[in-house]
Amino acid sequence: MEEISASAESAEQDNPKLSTHHTGPKSRKENRYLGVIVLWSLLGVLLLIGFVTHGVHYFIMIEERDSLNANLSTVSKKLAVMTEERDLLRTNFSENLKELEVLLSSLKKTCPIGWSKFIHNCYLLSERSDSWNEARRDCRARGGDLVVIDSPEEQTFLSTITKKNAWIGLNDKEQEGTWKWVDGTPLTLAYWATTQPDNGGKQDCAYVTNNGRRSWGDSWCLTANRQWICEKTPNPNKKCPVGWNFNHSCYLLSGRSGSWDEARMDCINSGADLLVINSPEEQNFLSTITREVWIGLNDEEQEGMWKWVDGTPLTLTNWGGAQPDNGGEEDCVHLGGDKQKSWNDLWCLSSYQWICEKVP
Repeated sequence: MEEISASAESAEQDNPKLSTHHTGPKSRKENRYLGVIVLWSLLGVLLLIGFVTHGVHYFIMIEERDSLNANLSTVSKKLAVMTEERDLLRTNFSENLKELEVLLSSLKKTCPIGWSKFIHNCYLLSERSDSWNEARRDCRARGGDLVVIDSPEEQTFLSTITKKNAWIGLNDKEQEGTWKWVDGTPLTLAYWATTQPDNGGKQDCAYVTNNGRRSWGDSWCLTANRQWICEKTPNPNKKCPVGWNFNHSCYLLSGRSGSWDEARMDCINSGADLLVINSPEEQNFLSTITREVWIGLNDEEQEGMWKWVDGTPLTLTNWGGAQPDNGGEEDCVHLGGDKQKSWNDLWCLSSYQWICEKVP
């Protein structure tokens, strides 16, 4: 019996397959597989945790983005409103600044001695009486013109500065019945007296009456028994532009030559017109100019009827000997090269320099 037991133990030792404890290569392989499975499982868990975490962060970022977009939209709307308010404030500021500049300018601007100020302009009632043409010549020599009435307030104001009939800057000399102011504007606001205008004997010039209502009447322009009212814009710092000279008006000698029409167009483009000579003093002043130049006098409308570019007829003259001679349709006038600056009529297409004139 003991022999059988010993033989069994010996056989078990000789045959490893009969052992109940497997510690060989197969057991190690199984352990390796198990480790790999555990490792992959851990990696899967970590990846899952990562995905979940990133997903949560993604949705949080989406919500934050939507919130920021909403805030941005709100801010943009507020910015648009603020921009509109800013632009409105700028516009109001600009308008207020302009009004302030006008007020300051009005405060600084004063009228010359003897003139009366009303709103933005200065007015002068003449001390003497004369014709409408002489009245206008006097006003222009003073840097103004016969008054242009363009408001009821101005009409009322004029009644405070004159007690007699006085010429105003209204006439229908160009076309009968078509009344125009001296600045070229047509008549729109009128204060004619009853039955006026009646054009009794080519009465082409208007005046303010002294009938208590300060209405208007028409009269013969050469009537010399009326005072007149001049009007101009106040300017305490009268200065001519660079290149111009001052003597009641601003004068500019052109730097080139051209026809009479070219000369006038150049002056108009400069805010002026060809020279109108309306006093002996102005004629004497021009003697300082050594060139032969165009002036604003012509008879293109009717031969022999000389008129200035401002519409006034010729009264003061300085023609040279035997002039005007109309030699070959000579309808335009220039100043000669002599010391007296005598006038000469020439063909309007001749080429000369010219003198522009304007009130500063």
